[in-house]
Amino acid sequence: MKVFISVDMEGISGLTHWKEKQERISFFMTEELLSVIEGILEVDRKAEILVCDSHSFGRNIDVGKLPENVKLVSGFPREFYMVQGINETFDAGMFIGYHAPVGMKNAEMDHTYSSSSIYEIKINGMVVGETEINAAFLGEYSVPVVLISGDDKLKDFSQKNLKETYFVVTKESIGRYSALLYPVEKVHRELKERAKLVLQQIERIKPFTFEKPTSIEITFLDTI
Repeated sequence: MKVFISVDMEGISGLTHWKEKQERISFFMTEELLSVIEGILEVDRKAEILVCDSHSFGRNIDVGKLPENVKLVSGFPREFYMVQGINETFDAGMFIGYHAPVGMKNAEMDHTYSSSSIYEIKINGMVVGETEINAAFLGEYSVPVVLISGDDKLKDFSQKNLKETYFVVTKESIGRYSALLYPVEKVHRELKERAKLVLQQIERIKPFTFEKPTSIEITFLDTI
């Protein structure tokens, strides 16, 4: 079995601000990832796992803590950013620590790729976030996204588009830089168990795609 995992920061349990100390960001991102990996390996000890460090410049995950059958995409720049390394050989994709798109009311650290330059992205007339765009990218390779974790506003927004995907809520957003944090151990335990469960039900989850031809509209905060 081959599993692709894209890990962002804003939806990780225990974090509420971009200005958290880097050591704290790295710790929480890595620990949350490890619980997912643990669940995968309980289903298939020989699973091949590719992790894409997808927050900022991609230098957050502690590679020294990863099991030997896990490879890590790290650093920047890269051609496909949050989904670098995906191809048709993967059986499933997982998005960990994801967040709501820019403009979602009361969503913690809401943005779509860049809070300093992008106001809104629409595909086929529908407002989308990183979750939908990245899921559709995997869909082009016929890879289903089986598990997504993040805050409650992410689930509220994205579950209507990714109806078959299982969501794990890590915290409840209150405002831009505030959230009701769930106990980290509880979140890790649920992620491990859900990772195990969804990998045993891959067949019921279809890859996410947009209808073609596809139109993309990007509204920037400032003129170019």
